Amino acid sequence: MSKKTVVQVKNPKSGHYVKIDRSVGKILSHKKSEGPYKNVPIARKRET
Repeated sequence: MSKKTVVQVKNPKSGHYVKIDRSVGKILSHKKSEGPYKNVPIARKRET
């Protein structure tokens, strides 16, 4: 699994971060503690 396919986004309801595999489109894990994952890029909105 390439590191570039795994990104994290913030869940607006819970306020915690969720790790997502872009190539498969599945949620890998979610954080129970505050703050983002280390060494995992945060997905930004795409420009249209």
